[in-house]
Amino acid sequence: MKCPNCGNELKEGNLLCEHCGEEVKIVPDFDIELEDKLKESISDMLQDMAAEELIQNESRQESEEDIINEPSAYFPTESKSVRKLRIIIIVLMLMILAAVIITFTIHSVNDQRYHSFDYQYNKATACAAEDDYSSAISYLERALAIQPTNLDVRLLLAEYNEKNGQQQETITLLEEILNMGTEYPKREEVYDRLLKLYASKKAYAEMNRLLKQCDMPHILSKYNNYVAFKPQFNKKGGVYDEMLSITIKGNAPGKVYYTLDGTTPTKDSNIYETPIVLETGDYVIKAVFVNAYKIESEIVTQHYVINRSAPDSPVIKPESGTYTEPVLITALYDAGISVYYTIDGSVPDRNSIRYRDPIEMPYGVSNFAFITYDASGLCSKVVNRSYQLGTQANFDTELALQVLKNSLLANGKLLDIDGTLSNKPGNNEYKIKTLYKADETMYYIVYEMYVDTAGNVQDTNEIYAIDVNTADLFKAYKADEGVYHLQPLE
Repeated sequence: MKCPNCGNELKEGNLLCEHCGEEVKIVPDFDIELEDKLKESISDMLQDMAAEELIQNESRQESEEDIINEPSAYFPTESKSVRKLRIIIIVLMLMILAAVIITFTIHSVNDQRYHSFDYQYNKATACAAEDDYSSAISYLERALAIQPTNLDVRLLLAEYNEKNGQQQETITLLEEILNMGTEYPKREEVYDRLLKLYASKKAYAEMNRLLKQCDMPHILSKYNNYVAFKPQFNKKGGVYDEMLSITIKGNAPGKVYYTLDGTTPTKDSNIYETPIVLETGDYVIKAVFVNAYKIESEIVTQHYVINRSAPDSPVIKPESGTYTEPVLITALYDAGISVYYTIDGSVPDRNSIRYRDPIEMPYGVSNFAFITYDASGLCSKVVNRSYQLGTQANFDTELALQVLKNSLLANGKLLDIDGTLSNKPGNNEYKIKTLYKADETMYYIVYEMYVDTAGNVQDTNEIYAIDVNTADLFKAYKADEGVYHLQPLE
């Protein structure tokens, strides 16, 4: 079939010409002139029949007086006019029947065409091509009523609604497609359109809901910042025999809030910034992730039980007490354990002085505190020791130090008794650290310290020994803890 407008060949079943858009009429228009001619012919036939009937009646009257000799003459006979009338009636009835059939056919064809999917779809696309989206939507809705499971039509209808400014209708149609077509090949396009619409409306909660049911990696990656998944822990809850360092992270920029006592985390709870160290005991950590759009994830709970035995405390010798001779302080502990201590009685930790060798007992009163740490960071109980070291002497500490300073002053090392130096600003200070006994002779061990004008103290590595009874002076060289070599001071 060819288009009556442009003459191009039409594809089978098409009701619109692809070239000029002309609608193709299946049934031709009814010819009014033909109808008038038909009526005129019927009228002439009726008039001829009436005239002929009149002539026959007159002829019968003239012959009625004649005697009929033939028996058949006594039987009625049908006149030619009656036969013509019967034929005309039959023809009229056939014409009426044909008219009824034609009318019914036209109505059926038009009705069939109106309910044709192709007709509605083609009309919709033709209207859309002319930017008449309201009409296009109406046609496409009728097409969708004919094929309600056609997801391509539903997607096109969503596109027309969006172009026509009907945003909510567009959203509804796109949501329907996702619910109906789990295997629909254009689902990624549907997700992308729908998420863009929600983003334009700042409907972040709807975006979060939609993304959580999405199984398409590309979409999840593209819109990752809009969804708040559960925060991820680096270790699952359980029973452990070692210290743990727990990290928690969200899937996008935002904040993780957590609690350690099992209570529900809120925006007033701890903000995760650094790893959470679990040393020993029972911990219930609850965490929630809040993204940059204030969308909250589900709360995650992890229960940890850390069963670790604290290391044994170090064994410190000697016991606390008063001593008149020098004694080394030693710590006994297990392998793999580190010992730390303080000399002012404060609680030690891993930032304190680490014990490596025996410690010389300080002269005077001292208060030691010791603690052990295992490799996992678990610590023992603190062990405290208090000592008082002194001796009977002819020269007390003050007088012994005065003798030393006078000697250094006489040798030109000091400018005055206060320790002023000739070669640099600041001064030297001298402090008795401990006692040393050799060949039954007791000595004060004195350390020299340099103090600059800012008050900073520095060890000069100069050590002196003073006989407690004679005040003889010696230069001392430390060989080991509690062991010194002495050389007379010139």
